[in-house]
Amino acid sequence: MVEKTIMTHTESIPIDESPLHLKKVSRIKHIILQKYLPSWTRILGSWNKRLCYFDCYAGPGIYEFEGKPVDGSPIIAVRTAKDYLTSNMGNELVLFFVEKDKKHQVSLGKELGKCGPYEQGLRIHLMSEDAREFVSGLLDQVPNLAPSFFMVDPYGHPLSIPILNKILKRPITEALINFMFYRINMDASNPKVQHHLDEMFGDDDWRKQDFLKESGNVREEGFLQYFLSKINAKYKFFFRIRFDSEDCVSSGRTKYYLVHASNHPKAVLLMKEVMWPLGDDEGLFDFSGRRQGVLFSPSPQEEDLQNFLTQRYHGKKIPFDTLREETWDLPFIEKQYRSAIKKMRNENLLAINPVTSKTDRGLKGQDLVLFY
Repeated sequence: MVEKTIMTHTESIPIDESPLHLKKVSRIKHIILQKYLPSWTRILGSWNKRLCYFDCYAGPGIYEFEGKPVDGSPIIAVRTAKDYLTSNMGNELVLFFVEKDKKHQVSLGKELGKCGPYEQGLRIHLMSEDAREFVSGLLDQVPNLAPSFFMVDPYGHPLSIPILNKILKRPITEALINFMFYRINMDASNPKVQHHLDEMFGDDDWRKQDFLKESGNVREEGFLQYFLSKINAKYKFFFRIRFDSEDCVSSGRTKYYLVHASNHPKAVLLMKEVMWPLGDDEGLFDFSGRRQGVLFSPSPQEEDLQNFLTQRYHGKKIPFDTLREETWDLPFIEKQYRSAIKKMRNENLLAINPVTSKTDRGLKGQDLVLFY
């Protein structure tokens, strides 16, 4: 049985049947969500009977991309939920789609109708509300949430940082946040709209930061790090999105950052695995839609990982998973750690003591790595 909460007065709103056009730099966030959610549901659903997904700026549910219709984030979530519940009967997945725009609501309602029939345990709520008011009210009224994933993808400013921090304060809760750097950076220099940044940060301390006196990459890096510093999550992993070739802005400039915020190492390691191959070059977490088109930084090399591990863990013993968790912010994924460590073993720089693995040929989990 699927439970829907759809505002009936929106049914009379006329809607253009042509889906909105989606650029490559917007499509990439849907791809990330599509690759991440199945693993998220599988891992958390293995020990939680109930999960929640919140799409705070849900959109119309369908777009046109390269001449073909493609799913928006709500439909991606529904398809993931159907697959998950088919394999996990008796579990429950609650989806909240918050969309204030009436035409988008009608379009999304139609797309949701096409996704049926729905599995037992799937609950869908389509909310005709402002995301800031809805999320703030929800957190005030509901003392405990099931493990939850929040998609925070506005056209302008995201939910305020105080609201984001209320979200992330809940146990086993994470968020994928669209930090619209280009728009926010422009607003920071415009006295008429600077109050929007006051609202986003929850105060006006951002106005006193030294990075505002800078320009170019120094200003951008300062702004990003300031934003990240205000988010109360242990792990904040970001993916840079440049302007699309369709935009009338240099493709070398940053349009927005996708920031994944969580408090569990397995969440950030999983997101890193998803994001790693999607950049213009693997391992750079930087996307413009042009493979090797605008990037100047070299891709990270496995030798760099070997050198880092040798210096940091010289003379130490550490489980393989713990090692990856402690170095989560490095631009490398599990297979590269495994390859680098095995090469170092072959060069007699370390030893591997199997714990999780059944033979000394494996390397995973609690297998001990002993650095010489």
